[in-house]
Amino acid sequence: MRNGQMRVKTSEYKKYTGIFICGTMAALLIIFSFLVFGIWKEYKEAIIDNQKNQMVLTTKSMGENLKVFIEGYQADLNTICDIEEKKYHQTGVKDWSILSDYVTNHSRFVYDVILENELGHLIKSIHGYGVKKTYSITKINNVESFRQCKLENGEIYLVLKKELPKGESISIIINEVNYYQSMVSNIRLGTNGYVVIKDSKGIILAHPQKSQWGINVISGRKEMFPNTDLTSLEQMIDKQNRGEEGVSEYYSYWWLDPGVPEVKKISSYSPAYIGEDFLVVSAVIDYNDIYIPVATGFFKLGLVFFGIVAVVFGMVFYIGDLRVQKKKDSEEIAYLWELNKILEELHQSEETIAHQQRLQVMGTMTGGIAHEFNNLLTPIMGYAELLMIDLPIKSNNYDSASEIYEASAKAKEIIQQISSLSRKNLETAFKNIQVDKMLKRAIKMVSSVCPPHVRLTSEGSGTKLCILGNETQMNQVILNICVNSIHAIGHKEGIISISVQKVLPIELKKYKLSSVPEEWSHFIRIDIEDNGEGMNEEVAKQIFDPFFTTKKNGSGTGLGLSLVEQIIHSHKGYIFADSIQGKGSTFHIFLPVNEQKGQLEDKIVEGKNLDSLRILIIDDNPKVLRLLEKSFSKRNVPSIYCMDFEEARKYLKVENVDAIVTEQYVSGKSGLDFCMSLPGLYPGLVRIIMTDRVTKEVVEAKRRKIIDNYIDKPVSDAAILNAIKNRKK
Repeated sequence: MRNGQMRVKTSEYKKYTGIFICGTMAALLIIFSFLVFGIWKEYKEAIIDNQKNQMVLTTKSMGENLKVFIEGYQADLNTICDIEEKKYHQTGVKDWSILSDYVTNHSRFVYDVILENELGHLIKSIHGYGVKKTYSITKINNVESFRQCKLENGEIYLVLKKELPKGESISIIINEVNYYQSMVSNIRLGTNGYVVIKDSKGIILAHPQKSQWGINVISGRKEMFPNTDLTSLEQMIDKQNRGEEGVSEYYSYWWLDPGVPEVKKISSYSPAYIGEDFLVVSAVIDYNDIYIPVATGFFKLGLVFFGIVAVVFGMVFYIGDLRVQKKKDSEEIAYLWELNKILEELHQSEETIAHQQRLQVMGTMTGGIAHEFNNLLTPIMGYAELLMIDLPIKSNNYDSASEIYEASAKAKEIIQQISSLSRKNLETAFKNIQVDKMLKRAIKMVSSVCPPHVRLTSEGSGTKLCILGNETQMNQVILNICVNSIHAIGHKEGIISISVQKVLPIELKKYKLSSVPEEWSHFIRIDIEDNGEGMNEEVAKQIFDPFFTTKKNGSGTGLGLSLVEQIIHSHKGYIFADSIQGKGSTFHIFLPVNEQKGQLEDKIVEGKNLDSLRILIIDDNPKVLRLLEKSFSKRNVPSIYCMDFEEARKYLKVENVDAIVTEQYVSGKSGLDFCMSLPGLYPGLVRIIMTDRVTKEVVEAKRRKIIDNYIDKPVSDAAILNAIKNRKK
């Protein structure tokens, strides 16, 4: 009896123990399910928020690119007008002969340039088609606007239009298909995503479906798809039309798919301001492209994890508890490690920003420093040279004067190097660069960043040939390519080889160019070769595309080689890449040789030599003027000296002057503007500019014959006479 009672109690004990264990496990599973759900929700929101942020960055970047694109053609339009206006002042006739050359040279995006009268009727066109219908007008300023129009050939184009003073207008016709395919359609956004560009009134300027170009994003689609509900889309479009920037989730349709299925979308949008109005750049992606991969991965991970937890709880509750605790500790350690990594990256970013700010300040200061030092070096070098002329060659005083001159010359070289740090100079300075010297400096810079396992070699003829360009930018090109080679080599032993040779333009035919340039007789070819991992054909086609990168974890911006290509094209050159996966890559850079040797042309009074010239010199630094006065006196060269442009104009009216030499800026006024006003009044007058650094503005002024030549400061009498003599070189 007692044994039976004990068995009953034992059975009841086991029963209640089992119920307790099952209840405890069920409670833990419920609690854990809520915990997993919370983690899933945070994880999903974090992934989607991150994707949204990336989309916003994409639209902002594309908006900036669109703005730069329009501003570039706006500058071209103004330049065309300026050139024709100058021709009109010279000849009294506006023939607009530049239009054909401009369309030919910019045929990638420019379809035509048209001239219309005040009634909008076509006056001149390359292809003969006028504007038939205007869909969109975005006002830039009182005379310029950005439009979308249909021409008489039935095609839709983007149009940059400028109203001229007498009621006429001139417009650059941009091939919208080429622009969308080159700059927009290659952006990858999920499976069905795309980019659309609209004006501030909701008119579609660019869309993957060409039939939607020129329609209103709401009313136009209601006409095209009458059975669709666009309420959610209207709310988002209203934000875009107000110029807001952000990301919206909304319900819309896939306009490109058969049947126009309804779908939930995510759209990021950003305004691109051009003048007084703005355009809207919008990136659209299917919500499921983000949500489904995240949910699928998390669901599979959850199934595996729940299976493991179930087995562990079934075997040993205690061991299961330890494993859960261990997992929590691991997650906390991982979180702390990630947090520490983020803090380190933030600290590095702050240091980088501070460094860039210091460089910006330094670049701003260097231009002024160079100008002041050049003004100081001019009299030092000049007076030292005068002393050397007067003193016996073997005397102690001659040696002292020679030391002063040589030290000043070294100081001049240092100032030129400091001037290269100026941001303005960096963007605009183009001058003759000796190729072998440029490569030596670039190779030295690359050597400083090469790791020990990468060997850098160079070969080729020690060419004395020159190119016209910016040495800082060319150093940046070689450094960017070599850094990419170092990354491609990785941790293995590697070699980077840089070679240079002079080639004929026919060499470019190997790279399937549509036409070989005829304006250059020779090119310098620079080959940069590495034995890294190489690239497949698909990757090689995209390496020069903006934002394309093969680097992992966001360590690359995808802008390095894109910038390289832009710099090479700005130097009228070409760049190509050959690569074999697993064997390495070679970059071929072609740069035109600057070998034009202009012929001497004396427009000065017939029968005069340089010693009998009468020269007018303008500079607001009295020390420079005193030095030049003494120097020209020793040469018996008649010269007049002024400290401002007004005084110079008075001398020009009463004196017979053969050449004028002026500082680039005198008391804040432009010497180029002064020279521009002289040719009509004083034909045959030679105009020379003295400059601290040769900028694109100065080179362009010489090309357009606003000036005859320019001189680098510090100057001397010999440099001025040589510039007058060789003004056409």
